[in-house]
Amino acid sequence: MKEVFGNMNKKLILSVLFLIGILSADDEIYIDQNGNNASIDLEQLGSNNLIGGTDSVAGTLTALDLDGASMTLDINQIGSSNIFRSDAIDGESFTGFFEFTGDSNVYDMLMNSTGLITSDFVNMNIQVTGNTNTFDLDIGEDDSASYLDLDWVILGDSNTLTFDLDYSNAINFIDINGSSNTITANLDGYSGTSSSDSGYLYMDIDGNSNTYNITQSSTLARDYLKIIQNGNNSNLCIIQSDSGGSTSC
Repeated sequence: MKEVFGNMNKKLILSVLFLIGILSADDEIYIDQNGNNASIDLEQLGSNNLIGGTDSVAGTLTALDLDGASMTLDINQIGSSNIFRSDAIDGESFTGFFEFTGDSNVYDMLMNSTGLITSDFVNMNIQVTGNTNTFDLDIGEDDSASYLDLDWVILGDSNTLTFDLDYSNAINFIDINGSSNTITANLDGYSGTSSSDSGYLYMDIDGNSNTYNITQSSTLARDYLKIIQNGNNSNLCIIQSDSGGSTSC
């Protein structure tokens, strides 16, 4: 368990190495960071490891909490049944790279849980190689995720992606190569009056029997969705609305 408090220009590099047959599993990392310009690199190799949040179970680990501007977070979890949880990453100009290699991993992240701290100019890249992984991502409240750039690259089957974004500008790219994956996206906010300040989602999917439930509901109806699908037996439900009314597929 690690705890880090920093102000300016603090860099933390933690590596947790797991040797199969020699060390036991269930390594845990705890971080509480307060300050600007933090650069944090976390790596866990092996299975059943945990980077904690308030929903953590093993060892009663509490939240991975990062507060400050211009932070960089690099997460590498290589193995199966690992967990990354955080409900307290707050700050603009955040850069996040997340790499998960293995099966049955869990990623659960909430950024800007109060709406009082902006989440503007966030750039996130999430790369997944494996099957039956679960991802739940919430960014922004009260249109507080302006100029978001979010990229997903998924290679594997039976993965579940759920994300909820509240933005005034966002670029989202999803690249999936695999079958029986499920994507649920709720994208809303005050998208602007031109293409430069609107909500944009581009999905490039190769595989069979995938399921997509996409809702875009910006205030000024400036959403844009592009889907390229190569495969059989997939189900798509797409809703675009600026009226605030209730509808479904």
